[in-house]
Amino acid sequence: MAACSVYQAMLRRRVHYALRQFRQRRAQSTKDTPPAARTARAEDQIPTPNNVPTLPFWQRLGPLTRAAQAFGRAQRKRPLTTQLCSSLVIYFCSDISAQTMGGRDYDPVRTARSLVIGAISSAPSYKWFVWLSTSFNYPSRILSLGTKVVVNQLCFTPIFNSYFFGMQALLAGDNLGEVWDRIRRTVPTSWVNSWKIWPAVTAFSFTFVPLEYRSIFAGVIAVGWQTYLSFLNRMAEDEAARSAKPAPDAPKHLLLTMAAAFLRARNVLSSAVHRRPASTSTSTSTSTSTSTSTSTSSSSSSSSSTSESVLLARIRALLYSSVGAVSLYVIYYYVTDTRASVHRWIVPPLLRLVYPDAEDAHHAGTKALKTLYTLNLHPRERPSRAAAETPGNPLSVNVFGTELANPIGISAGLDKDAEVPDALFALGASVVEVGGCTPLPQAGNPRPRVFRVPSIDGMINRYGLNSRGADAMGARLRDRLRRFVRSLGLTERDLLDGEQQGEGAVGVPPGSLQPGRLLLVQIAKNKATNEKDVDVVIRDYVYCVSRLAPYADVVVVNVSSPNTPGLRDLQATEPLTKILAAVVGEAKKTDRWQKPRVMVKVSPDEDDESQVRGVVEAVWTSGVDGVIVGNTTKRRAGLVPQGVQISAKEQRALLEDGGFSGPAMFDQTLRLVGRYRKALDGYSLQSASADGGDPKVIFATGGITDGDQALRVLNAGASVAMVYTGLTYGGPGTITRIKREMRQKLAIQDT
Repeated sequence: MAACSVYQAMLRRRVHYALRQFRQRRAQSTKDTPPAARTARAEDQIPTPNNVPTLPFWQRLGPLTRAAQAFGRAQRKRPLTTQLCSSLVIYFCSDISAQTMGGRDYDPVRTARSLVIGAISSAPSYKWFVWLSTSFNYPSRILSLGTKVVVNQLCFTPIFNSYFFGMQALLAGDNLGEVWDRIRRTVPTSWVNSWKIWPAVTAFSFTFVPLEYRSIFAGVIAVGWQTYLSFLNRMAEDEAARSAKPAPDAPKHLLLTMAAAFLRARNVLSSAVHRRPASTSTSTSTSTSTSTSTSTSSSSSSSSSTSESVLLARIRALLYSSVGAVSLYVIYYYVTDTRASVHRWIVPPLLRLVYPDAEDAHHAGTKALKTLYTLNLHPRERPSRAAAETPGNPLSVNVFGTELANPIGISAGLDKDAEVPDALFALGASVVEVGGCTPLPQAGNPRPRVFRVPSIDGMINRYGLNSRGADAMGARLRDRLRRFVRSLGLTERDLLDGEQQGEGAVGVPPGSLQPGRLLLVQIAKNKATNEKDVDVVIRDYVYCVSRLAPYADVVVVNVSSPNTPGLRDLQATEPLTKILAAVVGEAKKTDRWQKPRVMVKVSPDEDDESQVRGVVEAVWTSGVDGVIVGNTTKRRAGLVPQGVQISAKEQRALLEDGGFSGPAMFDQTLRLVGRYRKALDGYSLQSASADGGDPKVIFATGGITDGDQALRVLNAGASVAMVYTGLTYGGPGTITRIKREMRQKLAIQDT
């Protein structure tokens, strides 16, 4: 009764607290509401304890609720570590229960094997169910659940059961043939039986259980299920042991038994009739005893030898497994490090060999990077000893109030549809530009439309701004943001409004979702939009901003693509000013606490003095925050250095229509950066409208492939050096290599 009274008192206090909070919010909203709307709201029902929703049942369980919430916080903060600990507990409990069901003495070695199996499978299992949670989400909930259940049963269940039974046999000392025999006998039965329970568990979990509690919910169910699997495994072991001992032949066994009885009877009868002397009897007895002793000794020796051989086999299997696990980890650590030479000297040439068409190689690389990132097998930059030993951070730079760890970025075109921004950030870049994105989906120009010139590390493309549209990219970026905030226990609104709580959330830009990083989203008009009708063109850009600005740190206005007819005509001062002013105005309406910045991407071909001045005037007049200097060029003069021989195929590629990118563009990029820096700074001093304004930021892109070139464009006035073609030829380690070369050159200059 006392416990019941305490529970009722606690529930009453919670209800009263919820009522008080509700009335305070209602009073505040009424205060800020116009009189007409306030009159309409006055007719709403006044909340009472009967119509205020109470807390869910699982949140009213006292200590159990606090334990569940603590687990949820741990799962959001350190998911893989929490999953590992949970798996160890689950496998320990299931093995103990399975051994209890077996009716034999407790075997600690078997428990150790189960813990090893659970530890190895914890992270892949967690990654699988996170992926399954974010995939196959259709408008129909029934279709979504059905697809998830079927995919889980057809893919995960047979693979996991094969792993479970195979590892049990392997760690027990079986050879590969015996391991396969164990899998063949047990997996089909366990897979068929799994349909009895796991479809319902999967559907219930994805319907009612929050993401951070799904693993522990499935774990509780899995204790019983693992008990069943362990019991099947024990039965398989018993069956194997029985099959190892050949069954005696019944008629032969009966004859041998009858013969032994006859001989014993004859010996007794002979002893009674002939009355042998005691010495003879003693001698016979001694002989028999000696024979028996020798037989027993031989049997014991054989048994001891067998036990030793089994022990040695298990030790050998454990040693092989340990060496294999260490080898796999070393391979994983090497292959997933951007410093690995394989990423520069093997992967890019292999892609060019396997995919003669450059666009096919581009899509294959993007899909591979996306899949590897999902499995946590993607290349990533790990801290180097040289960087750790360097005092301070000589590469840090402040851009738009954000302290970037380094001034290296990745240009648009590599990730056209914002599919792998996080995987690109993992390569070490502080700035990633995705896109270009058009308001409506468009296919771009006909294929083939991308051509390689390997002798000069160049590339020509005439994609024509192929895009899935602003709505598709906006939905993809929104889902990415929501997955991130769910992992922190926040909501989308919390992040956009700046109400960030907890470790990993404070100071996170809404675009990059990583401190010290910036996500740029490039936008452009549709090919079908008439570039002469500026008002229609403005609507294209404004539509993209309305869909994408909430999820971008910087919006980049592309008016310089050489593959969209008439787009570069928009770089004239008057239309460019109108477009940029409209984009800036729409960006300022973005519903979030930190408004996205706006930059414009200009062409390297429009480089005479009047064109540069016109762009600078439009930038200052419209309020744009910066300029990205450089894009692909239509020019072909001077692209092939003297002494470099190119093949006939490469000569034909250079004659293709489209924009060229590669190291040959660096000198033009360097000159343009210096000219734009001088013009922007000069305009800010001369124009009265620019008084008090912040200096305009310049990002440089075009031909940057090493650390020396990056430092040169930065010294010329750029804040960030961006790469694109250098990544396709230099591989995923290009960013890391450029930063290492920059540190080395800065260290030489300091000395």
